[in-house]
Amino acid sequence: MKVENSELEAFVAVAELGSFQKAADKLHLTQPGLSRRIQKLEQALGVELFHRTTRSVALTGVGRQFLPMARQQISQLGTMLSSIREIAEKRFGKVRLASIPTVVNRVLPDVLRRYAEKYPQVGVQIFDGNHDFVLGQVRAGLAEFGISLDPGDDEDLVFEPLLADRYVLAVHREHEWAARESVSLRDLRDARLVIGGRDSGNRLLLELLLGHESISLRWFYEVEHISCVVALVDAGLGCAIVPSLAVSAHFAPNIRTVPIGSPEVRRSIGIVKHRHVSMSSIAAELCELLKASIG
Repeated sequence: MKVENSELEAFVAVAELGSFQKAADKLHLTQPGLSRRIQKLEQALGVELFHRTTRSVALTGVGRQFLPMARQQISQLGTMLSSIREIAEKRFGKVRLASIPTVVNRVLPDVLRRYAEKYPQVGVQIFDGNHDFVLGQVRAGLAEFGISLDPGDDEDLVFEPLLADRYVLAVHREHEWAARESVSLRDLRDARLVIGGRDSGNRLLLELLLGHESISLRWFYEVEHISCVVALVDAGLGCAIVPSLAVSAHFAPNIRTVPIGSPEVRRSIGIVKHRHVSMSSIAAELCELLKASIG
């Protein structure tokens, strides 16, 4: 006796929907094609599974007893196939993630080192870019998850916060403010400031805050990437309002950081996932390792 899984799926669909036509639509089959699968199953089992009339279809007594067995068989096969795929992924898979550069520089190396110890054959492709770039990669399905700022109200994305990164004033160690305990945003109105490009999520957050506080600051130097902001401050060309993680992510021996108060500024960094796309098991494990590391 040979029973195909496709025949069991056809039987369960008809039993649950009570209609050959609805079951055929669900399985993307023609009604005659579905009927042939049911007939082959009944012939293999040597029993009748349905009472059929021109207006209705109902399970026979034997059919009612067979239904939970069929469901269990389908479930077991699905579990087995998922397990095999998971084993194959963990042996020779690849994870694709997107991240803002500061996290790549400061957080990911240690996480990836521990991940490689557990899955030495799994590769990790990292798309590093600004906040909008990360969101775009996740939204398009090119990255299984992202690490960035809160995307706000987005119908395609969900956000899980991991850490709050405080903004500080980065100054050269010989600057007059290097030994101060704190500064306010209003203290910076006459400062020689360096800022990142307009595509930066940090720039947008900062400008929104300054607008809300009705504070106007002058930018003497504007560069595209946060690493260049840090480099100019390290060279003594000016000060910069930057996330503390950005300073620690780059080698800058001449920089001192001063906390900003009145008001205190923070950004939330976390994991960005697609609302309607599930991650692979190996991506989910990397995600959990990242959360445990930061936690």
